[in-house]
This record gives sequence, structure tokens and C-alpha cells, in this order.
Amino acid sequence: MRKLLVFLMAAVLLALPAAAKSLTAIVPSRPVMVLYTQNLAVKKAFFVDFQAELKRQKLTLEDLIELFAGDEKPGDQELDELKRYLKLFSLDAVGEEGILAVYPDGSLLALARPSARVRETFFRDLREVLGRTRPMNGWNVKYLDQEGDLALIAGYRDGLALLLVSPNPEDSIALGFLKGDAATGVRLPLAGDVVFYLDARPLEPLIQGAAQSLPPRVVNALLAPKEYAAALTVVKQGLESQSRFVLDPEADPALAKLLLPENCRPWPLETFPRAQTVASYCFSLPEFGDYLSELSAAAGFELPLDLSAFGDRLALVSLVVPTENPAELMQKPLGDMLLYLEARDDLTAETTLMSWLQMFAASSTPEGQGGFEVSRYDVGPYQGKKITLGIGQPVFLFNLGDRLVLATSEVAAQTLAGPRLKDDPDFARWAGRIPEDAVLESYSNARGAFKILGEQLAATTPLFVEDPEELPAMMEFNRRLAKFFEFLDQRLGVSIAYTRVRGNVRVSEGMTEVRW
Repeated sequence: MRKLLVFLMAAVLLALPAAAKSLTAIVPSRPVMVLYTQNLAVKKAFFVDFQAELKRQKLTLEDLIELFAGDEKPGDQELDELKRYLKLFSLDAVGEEGILAVYPDGSLLALARPSARVRETFFRDLREVLGRTRPMNGWNVKYLDQEGDLALIAGYRDGLALLLVSPNPEDSIALGFLKGDAATGVRLPLAGDVVFYLDARPLEPLIQGAAQSLPPRVVNALLAPKEYAAALTVVKQGLESQSRFVLDPEADPALAKLLLPENCRPWPLETFPRAQTVASYCFSLPEFGDYLSELSAAAGFELPLDLSAFGDRLALVSLVVPTENPAELMQKPLGDMLLYLEARDDLTAETTLMSWLQMFAASSTPEGQGGFEVSRYDVGPYQGKKITLGIGQPVFLFNLGDRLVLATSEVAAQTLAGPRLKDDPDFARWAGRIPEDAVLESYSNARGAFKILGEQLAATTPLFVEDPEELPAMMEFNRRLAKFFEFLDQRLGVSIAYTRVRGNVRVSEGMTEVRW
């Protein structure tokens, strides 16, 4: 009896239609880029409040069309037609699964499996939009465009929707899928609700084909990255993230050594000033200088970059500072940051950095206006220099012996003598997640930051709007977006992330707190 049940179960599985396969098993093999989604119909419930807030602030696509269309806004019939298209391209279309794949020949294939709840209405609307179709290897397809060197095809079959773009109307990898003569199956190295994947290996023949016109050193650098993948998963606590970056050390040993550091630990996050974002990581500036010098020499131009006085560790501290004067934002293009650079020889490193700042001042200052001025500037026990670069924002430099600290504003400089991150209770809740062998670790807290950013956005006049008649609509958009930022400020919290080296792979993980 048991053998009979096993046989019946196997027979049922074999009888399932091809459409029941995962979309990763259906698309053609060896894409260079993949965007894959799954379970969004289930996870959509997490975002109900976010969607409601977008509607309340009139930030949906329909609202924005009405805002920016002005006198040319669509009529009722056109609006109904637009809504039908928007339904087809909504998240409901990929409620169960969705995949977008791009291939080395430039062709693109998108497949969608709508969730069961909307499947019937989705395909009814799709059939109405496409109109008359023709059969092709089990698909019902319509050529939306077939002029010149481009084919744009849409279709459906067995609960799947298809969109295909081919730069060659007669032959491409994506068209091979539609005709049934393409090898299929893609392996994604990570799993999640949303997965992004880049595979450089299918492009290697193109890179090797260009080797005659490129220096061998440059070709090796291009062949070193193999694949990159990132995944995002919605969980009860917020958003979990993962990424993998694979390198080939044999193709470019110097690049691999730079990006896959050994025997290096970043400075502990808790030792830095308390701020919205703190990142500490291993990155050898001396090796980076040597690497750029070698690459530039191989490309035929000299770029001597001696960074031997610096060390193997960097850190960046970023602040979000409230202001009631929007003009202050324009006066601080570098923002409010602290850049930490490890120093093996602090005096030589300081001299090197000062020479760079002097060259920057000389190249960015109009003749006869300002210049390069240095004066003493102390913050608590730290003695530093205030450096005026022409007529722009002054910066502040501190030599702490084993490291240099460059502050991009006076507010940032003052945090040197302020509270430490170890005293932040939000950081304390998540700090235990960072492993001891991390080569990069970061912390950020969106609470309070989004509210400030929203206020600054609402008070800022858009600079890129050339037509004065468009300015009111753009300012109204800024106001709506600022209100949505205030909502995000109440929902987003702490983020913690770290990166470890596993052989020839950089593996990163992170967690962002979201109050759904």
C-alpha cells in the first residue's frame, strides 16, 4: 500500500503543468542580470499602512499624473484606460512570482505569475489590452512593435504573462525561449522575497574579444568580478538583507587582495561619536594607490598616487542636522560628516591630505576670490586646523596620532568631543549581531533623520526646474513627499550591517528595523 501511495504521488508531480515550475527554471540560461520576486502577494500585507499613506499624501502614480499634467491631464475615458494599464503593471502582476532577465545579446525577457486572488481579472484585462493574438509554441502572443532592429512582444499562457524585447527581430536568446529552442534554468545564489543577480561570466567572450584594443592589465581587472547577488526578505521585525560578491583572485590578484582583506579588523563602532550613520571598514589605501597607479600606467597615462603614509582602515560618520534656513543646505555641499583615515606616518599623511586640499582650493576658486587659509581650531581636548577652501565651505582637520579626522562642517567637528555611540541605547540593542571577523560594519538610525530631511525638502525650492510654470507643481510634490518622510520617520528605525570574507567571496548581511 505504501509503495502504491509513493507511486501515485510521483505520478501527480510528473503530471503537473510546466507553468508550475519556478520561473527561474523556465527562463533561458546564462543571463547577465536577473531580478526575481516571490511571495509578494503574501508579504503585501506588511505594506498596507505604507500604501494607505501614499494615497493619503496623493503620491500614487495617478495623483502624480494629475499633478504634473496640468491642463493636459487625461479625460475620464483615458484615465480608465490608464488605470487598466497600471493594474497590469502593479505588484499584483507578480504576486506569486516575477522575473526579469537580460542576456548578453541585449534581449530581455520578463515573466509574471499573478497571485490566485487577482489571476482571473488580470488575464481578462490583459486579453482586452492585447486584442487579437497568435499562437507560438503554446503562447498567445502579439507583436507590439517590429520596426527596424527591435521586436517587442507580449503574451500569456497557463497563468503566466510574458513581455519580451529583442534587438534582433529574427533571432535572440529571448526569442529562442519563445520558440522553444533555448536552454533554460538559472541558479540564484541567494533566496529572498526580492533577489537581484549579476553574472559577469556570460560577458567574458565580449571582454576577451576586446583584448586587442585594451591593455592586458585592464582586461584582467575586468575579468576579476564574477558575480554579485543581493536579496531582501520582509520579516516581522523589518527587512533582512544579504549580498554576495564573488571575485577571481587569479585574474587580478591585486584587486582581490584589495577587496578581500585578510588579518584586518575595522575600528569598533562603539568608539565613534554618536550620529545617524557610522560605518567602519577595512580598505588598504596604500594598496589602492599602488593599484590605481598600475592601472593608469597600463592605460598609457601617469597617475602617481603615493598613499604609503596611510593605513588599512577607514570610517565615516554622517549627521543629519536640522536647520531653519534652507540656504544653509546650499552652502554645505559636503554635508555634515567625519572621515577617519588610519595613519602609519601621521605627519606625512597630514601633509599629503593638506596638499590635496590646497590643490582642490586652487582648482575650484575663481581668480581673485578667496584662496587657501589655515587657522587653529580646537574641539575639547583635540587640537585641529580650520581650512578655508576659497569661498566655499570650510573643513576641519584633526591629527589623532594613529588616524586623521576630516570634518566637513563645524557641527561635525564638534561631535568629536560629544557622546559616543556606545551610549546610544538603540545601538546597544543591535550591536551584538556584528561578528568578530567582520571587515566592514555599519550602523544607522533613521528615527528623526527622515523628519529633518522632509522639513528640509519642503523648505527647498527645486533648482532643476527651468519652466516657471512647472515650479508650483514641483513644490507641491516636495511638500507631499516631505509629509510621507514624516510618516517614514515614525516607522523606520535602526539598521545594522556587516561584511565578512569567505575565500574569494565578500558576504554581507544586514537588518533594518521597520514598525509595520
